[in-house]
Amino acid sequence: MDLDNFSNKKYKIIEGIPRFVASENFTSSFGLQWNEFQKTQLDSHTNTTMSEDRVRTALPIPLESIKGLKIIEAGSGAGRFTEVLLKYGAIVYSFDLSNAVSANFANNMPHKNLTIFQGDIEDIPFEDNFFDISICLGVMQHTRDFSKSLKEISRVTRAGGIISFDHYKTHIGHYTSLYLLYWVVIKRIPKKFQLKVTNILTKIFFPIHWVFREYPLIQYLLRRISPISFYYGMFDLNKDQHYELSKLDTHDKNTDHYKRMVTEKQLNKIVNKFNFKKFTIFRGGTGLQCIIKK
Repeated sequence: MDLDNFSNKKYKIIEGIPRFVASENFTSSFGLQWNEFQKTQLDSHTNTTMSEDRVRTALPIPLESIKGLKIIEAGSGAGRFTEVLLKYGAIVYSFDLSNAVSANFANNMPHKNLTIFQGDIEDIPFEDNFFDISICLGVMQHTRDFSKSLKEISRVTRAGGIISFDHYKTHIGHYTSLYLLYWVVIKRIPKKFQLKVTNILTKIFFPIHWVFREYPLIQYLLRRISPISFYYGMFDLNKDQHYELSKLDTHDKNTDHYKRMVTEKQLNKIVNKFNFKKFTIFRGGTGLQCIIKK
């Protein structure tokens, strides 16, 4: 772990991890989730390339070319993408606002090319223009302030460097189902009970989804009323792996404090204000993928 590159901000080291923020904050549910489902999405655990494929889509250069590059990963979760970046030889600085950093530490440390810390995307403890690549997947829709977050990521990225993030896309399905209603109710449940509730819901609804997994029309109708995430047909997983992924993502989508969605036009307008050299937005990641050259 390279502590020499941090700015002069004060921090504590707890369980071997520098902590620039209090462990309990609005992302605490995510911390609980990633420590509960530490390995569910790791390619090395699932024997798939789910996470690697996601990173390949998010970067405009081959993964084979990131060896030796300094990469900041904003919002590490349990380290599914950290594992991929390290596999291809990047020098990775990975952080999360939540205690998910403990899960990432357990999954990917020790590693000579990895520094993990708990920090805030609006206040990254590094000097300007430090990183070659900044990557932020599955995070921006959950931040307090999108523009502040992107501004701070841009600050620590060198001129000519790459910034890549994804964001939820406005989708009519969110408003023609019970999706947002479940979220409004479950996110207000005390955090210590949220995981229990989402696990029970998955236990009830997953078998129904599974029985009708080969019936697209029934799946479409189920998604109007079901509170769980179900990914059969999208990933090459066995039934047990699908069940674990459903438990994980059902908790994820029903307990986030902030949940923003944007159209491609809205995202284009926001990013355009930053006067980057160039950027492109396309469907990918959690909805819309944005790749920027600073």
